[in-house]
Amino acid sequence: MKKNAFSPLGSDTATAESRRLTDEAYRAERHHRAPFERIARLVISHRMATGLTQKALAVQVGTSESAISRLEHGDHSPSFDTLRRLADVFGKELVVDFVAAPAEAPVQAVSA
Repeated sequence: MKKNAFSPLGSDTATAESRRLTDEAYRAERHHRAPFERIARLVISHRMATGLTQKALAVQVGTSESAISRLEHGDHSPSFDTLRRLADVFGKELVVDFVAAPAEAPVQAVSA
């Protein structure tokens, strides 16, 4: 019996990762979202360190729980004012800086 080219359940992880690494549109979108993902990791880390739930953080920041969820998912570009309010809630100083961008890593296909 001939195996189908595409499984209805999706690709195995090695094949999917290989496709993602060589797909230019995927790489461009990943590059575009990288700053939001870094912010998301910071927000999650500080929220957990302060023992706040997303709902409690939202109340203190003056936004909705869904806005905090979107922010922590890395799909949302927060405003400067939101970042400032988050820093206040976390008892931190918001620092904005310009640094050299890291060199892009060469693409390596994953073999199965």
